[in-house]
Amino acid sequence: MRPKSLGCYVSIIKVKVPMTNSLEQAKFWQDFILSKCQFPSPAKLRSQFESAEFSEFCDCGCNSFKVDVEKEENVEPIAARGRYGTVFEANFQLLNDDKTLEIVLLADEDGYLAYVEIDCCANSFPVPDEIEVKEPPYHVYASGTLSL
Repeated sequence: MRPKSLGCYVSIIKVKVPMTNSLEQAKFWQDFILSKCQFPSPAKLRSQFESAEFSEFCDCGCNSFKVDVEKEENVEPIAARGRYGTVFEANFQLLNDDKTLEIVLLADEDGYLAYVEIDCCANSFPVPDEIEVKEPPYHVYASGTLSL
């Protein structure tokens, strides 16, 4: 049985993340996002990730990266067309630390995933090598522009 916290179940995830931001690390975050972040339309997001190439791996200590989705007929946009920006965010409390992990998804003007931002305390600290988070996320934001 999992411990309860404020009326909801809490689980702890502990994983070792590669030190250098890379394709391997982006694939880790892809799996983490799909399984832990409570994106409202996971099948659409999964098809975007599966049709994408990752690049521009930031080296500042965050784990952010660019996403180029192959715009095929079977890959639907995750957001309404016409705007660029944040469409989803999930924030986690890091275990045994007074820090947070923020995951932000941005869409391009065509509504396809364009960038994944992974920060620790709004990018005030590098993302830890070992991620221990409390689940579920304590804050989830889904834009009204999401195509559900």
